[in-house]
Amino acid sequence: MKAKLLLLFFLPLFMQAENNHNKWVSLFDGKTTDGWTPRGNVQKFEAINGELHLLSKGNVWVLSDLKMKNFEVECEVKIPLDYEKFNSGLGFRLSNGSGKFSGYQCEIDRAKPSGIYGIGMGGWLYPSKATQEEYISRIKGKFSADKWNHFRVVCKGTEAKTFINGKLIAEVSDLKSVSGHFGIQHHGKGSTVRFRNLRSREIED
Repeated sequence: MKAKLLLLFFLPLFMQAENNHNKWVSLFDGKTTDGWTPRGNVQKFEAINGELHLLSKGNVWVLSDLKMKNFEVECEVKIPLDYEKFNSGLGFRLSNGSGKFSGYQCEIDRAKPSGIYGIGMGGWLYPSKATQEEYISRIKGKFSADKWNHFRVVCKGTEAKTFINGKLIAEVSDLKSVSGHFGIQHHGKGSTVRFRNLRSREIED
């Protein structure tokens, strides 16, 4: 009887802890740039009308204070149209302990949207030469350069998947299982890239 009473007492606490563990965390409060730090020179990094606006003349990352290892992260992005080769990214497991960035990014551009690139970790992980045709088939008609696009990354252990506008694009299984920052990128050419509705949540290992 005593054991049953203890179970009834602690079960709601366990359930609450589990729910908190899987709870979505906003990476952007919609009003300020709090929680984000530019790691390089930027021309503009501002919160405007519920969006993060980023402009730079050189390749730059802005990193979140938050670090996660196993997670789901998502955001909406609108790229500028004034430069055909505009390049941005949603970074994850980013670190620069040795002075140079390493980690991974979900590509945001016209060329390979939602592809996975290893920064200091092997370059293009997806698509590779072997998966190029598969990638072209998966991405066809999924990305609209003149509209807001929804990007999502699910990362667990050595595996990661990316989605664009709800559709699975990339699948890799050889990542380093480490914790790191999230990040947003401007590659230095083209005007302002805009992000909104950035959030993440931990998932169990």
